[in-house]
Order: sequence, then structure tokens, then C-alpha cells
Amino acid sequence: MGIGSRIKKALGGKEKPWIETITVEELERELMQLDNQIMMLSREIEKLEKQKKDLFQKGVGKSDVEKILLAEKIKDIDMEVKMKLREYNRMMKQRRALSNLIRLKKWEARLKEKGIWEKIKSLDTDKLMKMLSDVEFVDKSFEDNVDKINEILGKELETMEIDTGTKEILELWEKVEKAEMTPESVEEKLSVKIEEKEKEVE
Repeated sequence: MGIGSRIKKALGGKEKPWIETITVEELERELMQLDNQIMMLSREIEKLEKQKKDLFQKGVGKSDVEKILLAEKIKDIDMEVKMKLREYNRMMKQRRALSNLIRLKKWEARLKEKGIWEKIKSLDTDKLMKMLSDVEFVDKSFEDNVDKINEILGKELETMEIDTGTKEILELWEKVEKAEMTPESVEEKLSVKIEEKEKEVE
């Protein structure tokens, strides 16, 4: 269940639309919990990346048979990292959506004056959260972001995945053994990149 669904369920039965019932304080507590989950997941990813690097170091100078076995182990860990990165990216999108929702709540009175609030509160919870996860406000100023708030409706998210294979790992070993690269210099190449590293938003 996504954050939007959890919020809606927690406020079920209330007469007012959920976005008018929920408080900034409640959203900030939800954001703090999400930050803790993101931090734990980041540590798990770092631990797995270290395991990959250790296995690569172990393969330097080994036979081709041993290298292929180690490469398979690296690929297994790599797949686990990718799954965790997909979860990381999903959570970071949720974090952005929550941060943006907190801003909207703080701007609620002015949004009502502009006639925007009625449109926002009529949206399905999950749809609104999805839209908010794809927008970056330029700063904390309400007036500078009115147009951007209007633009968030209807935007679609794009996702990217990363692929790593045995051939690439074997080529890295070959370069290390030929002294074309040092084991340390391949660490960055072995690390799966996080495609969307979100900025902290207040």
C-alpha cells in the first residue's frame, strides 16, 4: 500500500476530504518515518556493494573457472542491489511527494484564493501523490510556484533500470591483470548507480 493509500485509509470515515483533514504535523511524522526507512535501505545497499567489491578483489589472478563462478556470485548480488535500488527510487519519489504535499498544505489558504485548491482536493489520493512525486518547486515561495502547481496535473513518471553482465566483469578482471587498471579504480564501475538521487527538500 502506497503512502497515499495509507493516508486515505487512516482518514477514512471523515466528512471532509482527506487533504483538508490531515495536518502538516501528521505529514511531517510520516516523512520522518520514510526517511528512517530510506536510511536503512541505503545501508543495506552499501553493504551489498562492498560484498561485490570484495568478490572482485578475490578473483584477481584466479583461474578462468574460478573467475566465472565469482562473476556469477557478483551478478547475484548485483540483482539484489537492483531490486533494492528500485525500492529506494520508489521511496525517494514518495519522499518528494510528501515534501511537496507538506508545502501545499502550508499554502492551502493562498491556493484557495487562486481557485486551485478545489481542483487539488478533488483528485484521487494516489493520483495526486504520483503527480507530486514528479515536480520540483523552485524555492519556498508560493508565488514563484503557482504555475508549477498547475503543471503537475497529468504528468507521467519515467523509470530507468541498469544492466550489468558477466562479460563486463570478466573484462574488468582482464584489465586489472594487465595492469591497465587497478582494483581500486574499478570500484566505481562495479557500483550500481542510483538513477534518481533526490535533493533534500524541506
